Amino acid sequence: MFSRHLNILLFFLGALYGASARSKDFDLLIFTQRWPNTICTMWKEESPSHSCALPSDKSEWTIHGLWPTQFHRMGPMFCDPSRPFDPSALIPLEDQLKEKWIDIEYGRESYGLWQHEWNKHGTCAAQLPELNTEEKYFGEGLALLSQYDMKNVLASSNILPGSNYAASDLFNAVLQVLGAHPVIVCRKDRETGDSYLFEIRICFDKSLELIDCDQVTEYPTNCGDSEDVIYPADVSSDYNAISV
Repeated sequence: MFSRHLNILLFFLGALYGASARSKDFDLLIFTQRWPNTICTMWKEESPSHSCALPSDKSEWTIHGLWPTQFHRMGPMFCDPSRPFDPSALIPLEDQLKEKWIDIEYGRESYGLWQHEWNKHGTCAAQLPELNTEEKYFGEGLALLSQYDMKNVLASSNILPGSNYAASDLFNAVLQVLGAHPVIVCRKDRETGDSYLFEIRICFDKSLELIDCDQVTEYPTNCGDSEDVIYPADVSSDYNAISV
């Protein structure tokens, strides 16, 4: 009887360990760029006293993160607490990060966004040798932005800030330039129902080769099919944008 109970205990412990191990595995990486004017609008909606840190070039997109992800679900997250965030590791990249991976809500000098992204996503991405330090992880994000900057991708299809576009047009513009399916993410004005362009996500395999995003959540878009998406040239003064 003892042996039977021991075997059952070992089975469940093994299953628990296996589930824990699998939970840290991932299938692809999502590289997320966000449109600062929409982010700032959302932030100011919380309180008109809020200020925003925007890029010097107001037409530039900025980085949200590089997220290891399993098919059809978000995660894993917070994989390795033994790798705590060390701000000093980013000193070689700090000037670039303050311009291209900005903590829009809390200011250009804030390390809060970088700390959050490293702890939540970077410690999981660190399973890959190419991303196994803070400098490599954030450096790769900067390199991806340089190569796949949505400002240039959209402009090549004459999609420019200050106009409205169908979500399908945004999707197809990215597909035409990059040859891979993106995810178009919107935020909606809670009073008017208008959709604002919020993020564009593209996907990479573990070799950091561009692939389709058709197996990730919110694919192809959460913007809806029946309305145009506002690509704002400025920060809205209405401050009613919320998550769809």
